[in-house]
Amino acid sequence: MQRIFIAVLSLICLTCAGCFQADFDLIITKEGSVIQHCKFIGNPFVIRQIEDWKSNNERINPDLKANAIVEGNLRGYEFTNTYPDVETFAKSAGDLHKANPGKNKGVSRHAGWFFDTYDFDFYWTNPPLSIPPEAEFMTQTAFNGVEFDFTVQLPYPADSHNADKVDSNGKFLKWNLAPVLLHGGEKFMQARFKLWHFDKIALTVAVELMLLAAAIFFFVKARTADLETVGKDLRFKRNVFAGLFVALSLVSTYLLLAAM
Repeated sequence: MQRIFIAVLSLICLTCAGCFQADFDLIITKEGSVIQHCKFIGNPFVIRQIEDWKSNNERINPDLKANAIVEGNLRGYEFTNTYPDVETFAKSAGDLHKANPGKNKGVSRHAGWFFDTYDFDFYWTNPPLSIPPEAEFMTQTAFNGVEFDFTVQLPYPADSHNADKVDSNGKFLKWNLAPVLLHGGEKFMQARFKLWHFDKIALTVAVELMLLAAAIFFFVKARTADLETVGKDLRFKRNVFAGLFVALSLVSTYLLLAAM
């Protein structure tokens, strides 16, 4: 009986070798929008599971539009969702991105004037397979072609992360989920990054220039004023605008240096 089981298992392994590829991609733009792209493809041995995945996701999200794709002898589906900001994405996050009490926090945001800091704290788990020891080598050899990746593409280098692979100077982060899919276990995917508010930076610079211009204007007027009372008033205004300019410049410099 044991020999028959191993023989059947060997046939299955040959059939499903390199049978499955999955990609979960998140692209964060400079404007703060999120593009989510997912792809599942496989050979006929696993296409039923892929069809079930598609049906389940369409039931959860009626707006989901999955496109059929073919790559060599593999076929499956892919879809792309676009969210206006990270917060909207977090509210509709799927199992891979949602918060799990006692495990991970999902998506967190720390708002600031010049930039917002985001924490991605994702978690995924899969129960281990129950495989006889004598068959484990064959199944793992067959599944060596299985690919299951999760990537995050950022507009700026990440402040910190635990990615398995990093590229583009820290803007491209990749986690390999295939070992958890094959062997069971759990995987934590964490990244911290900033999204800059260039409109607020430009506004702050404009206000600083206006304060500096006002301080220079009242400085010149105070030096040319004839009456003492008028001169005192102009010097007071000069000092006020100069003080506001210095204070705002110091605060801005501190906030920018603290972000580096």
